Amino acid sequence: MAKGDTVAAAGLVMLGLAEVPQIMSAFLPSPTTAYMGGSDPVRVAWLRRGEVTGSGVAMGIAAGVTLIAAREMGPHAAWIFIGALAVLAIFLYEYERAIRMGKRDGGGQAKGSGY
Repeated sequence: MAKGDTVAAAGLVMLGLAEVPQIMSAFLPSPTTAYMGGSDPVRVAWLRRGEVTGSGVAMGIAAGVTLIAAREMGPHAAWIFIGALAVLAIFLYEYERAIRMGKRDGGGQAKGSGY
């Protein structure tokens, strides 16, 4: 692989991994907001809907980047998708943790007081 190809491949790897939190941030508020809304079942339902939708979009883009990178990287491009899955798993784990903690703590404030 020539130097230019290596740089291009590195750019595709970075794109595939960095887009996951970017996309999830478009569909979800911050983990602090998830914590604050964790005691409200309606808000939790909307947060979970955002998790599912964002995950689908993020993995779709990761798959597309992986397919594009496969021309330069061959079968090693699969690591882009695997890496994107790992980033998504960490993101969802922390997000769900914030929701559960909010449910347990009542969102850190009295019920009905809003955000």
